[in-house]
Amino acid sequence: MINFSSYWILPLLFMFHDFEELVSVPYWLKDHNPKINGRVLFGGVNRSDILAAGIWEEFCIYLLLAAVAYIMGSPLLVATAILPYLFHLIMHLVFVFNKRAYVPGAITAIIELPITIFYLYSLVTLTKAPLWEWIIVVVIMFIFFISNLKFIHWIMAETMHKLR
Repeated sequence: MINFSSYWILPLLFMFHDFEELVSVPYWLKDHNPKINGRVLFGGVNRSDILAAGIWEEFCIYLLLAAVAYIMGSPLLVATAILPYLFHLIMHLVFVFNKRAYVPGAITAIIELPITIFYLYSLVTLTKAPLWEWIIVVVIMFIFFISNLKFIHWIMAETMHKLR
């Protein structure tokens, strides 16, 4: 079996996916209603410079996480960080079905889903952590990444309003 367990693959997957969003979100928002069930996709940010700042912040987190996992020799950290990312990719496809049209990030989500699942499987096979540790770290990762996403969307929206 191919060794597909480098901790640095997650930041690369993230950037590949987010480049699609960075390039297409501002143009997509001009012609599409960004709301789904009352929530605004991409925080309603229609400026690529502001979107890039949010993407950069998340990328730095993924790099830091990969570095810590590498130093600690902990595939568990990266494996559990993949779960919210995998959920994020799936949500892009849910948005596509909801909108019945292309939504930025959908193409790379389709490409990355099988890769990310295989990557997760590869890291899980290396992880010798007990179930209780998995549960704790998964919960922490989901809380952290969801909170960070809300923070990024809030700060990007605030920045956009101040720059108008």
